[in-house]
Order: sequence, then C-alpha cells, then structure tokens
Amino acid sequence: MDIRFPYKIHIQFPGDLDYIPPVRKFVSEMLQVSNFTPRFAYRSEIIVDEICNNAVNYGCVTNDAKVELVCEIKDDHVDFQIKDEGGSKEHIRRLRQAMHTEEDKKDDIHKRGLGLEIVKMLSEKIDLEIDSRNLTSIHVVRKREDIEREPKQ
Repeated sequence: MDIRFPYKIHIQFPGDLDYIPPVRKFVSEMLQVSNFTPRFAYRSEIIVDEICNNAVNYGCVTNDAKVELVCEIKDDHVDFQIKDEGGSKEHIRRLRQAMHTEEDKKDDIHKRGLGLEIVKMLSEKIDLEIDSRNLTSIHVVRKREDIEREPKQ
C-alpha cells in the first residue's frame, strides 16, 4: 500500500463513552497501516482514549453533544486535535489547572481523574484552547519513535 503523507482523518461522534473504544481502535489500526510501530500505535491509542474520555465526560453538556477528533498523520509525527462543546465553569477550571500543573499539584489532579499526565508523558507537546463560548480544543503532538538513528559505536 502506497501512503502519501501528510493526510488527515476527521472523526465526529456523539458525546457518549460507548463510541470511544471503536474510535481509538480505528486510530491505532490507521497508524499501523501507515507503518508506525505497534508500540507507537498502542501508546497513541492511550492518548486518544484519555482525550476522548475527557471530552465526553467533561465537555459534553447537552444530549446532542458531538466530539470531533482530527488526526493529521505525517511521516515523522501525528497531530491529534479533539474538540468538544466545552463544559461547566468548574470543568473548564479543572482542565486549565490540569494543563498547567505544578509539581506539587500533580497528585491532586490525578486523584480527580483528568488523566492528562499520561498524555503529557507520551507526547511531545500538548496545548489547550478555550474560546469565548467555552468551546474546548486540545492539540497533542506525538513524534515517531522508530526513526533510524546513527548506530552507537
């Protein structure tokens, strides 16, 4: 299969947790078909699971809420962008706090269940954008791990 980089995949799904397992599995399989390693695909699946769960749990406040996931696959990295309709002021505050945690607050954030620490650990970059209507967008960059390097001598 001849894959031309970059390419984008747009996935929109209802704000329901039942949709997340097939979405994350699709992303994982898409990455493997694009010649990323199974390890990279699995770790990316964890990222997708965390950001999608947060979007559904904290950013979907109406019954007809939608979540949008955009994956831009390049030869050396993947960009994930998740968008939701925002959430309550409390959820937005917690999200901002989780994105900008200080070392002494990490345990408190972890106890509250946002799960962004693992996303930070597995990513090169993570950014949060909240517009004037509380629409929330998280952008995650994950670099390819298997790029050939000079052998050690």
